[in-house]
Amino acid sequence: MKRKVRRLLIRKYAVLLILAVLSISYLYLLDWMFGYGLGNIGYILNYLLYTASEKLAAAVMLLALIVPDVIYWIRGSQPGRGAEK
Repeated sequence: MKRKVRRLLIRKYAVLLILAVLSISYLYLLDWMFGYGLGNIGYILNYLLYTASEKLAAAVMLLALIVPDVIYWIRGSQPGRGAEK
């Protein structure tokens, strides 16, 4: 079971990484095509998480994504699915 859970978690984060790379590539491609230049994304990122509350919300959402998976990775099991039976 531990091996299966770890394989699923690796697959999950591989897909997330691929989607992130594709999304950032898409943003750079469109900025380049419309003539804004490749430095425009860096300029926009300065205003992405502007206030402390936005930074805190982003950190909490990131922890909510990662912490349960770290626990599943260490324990090697996922919560039961008894309600579906």
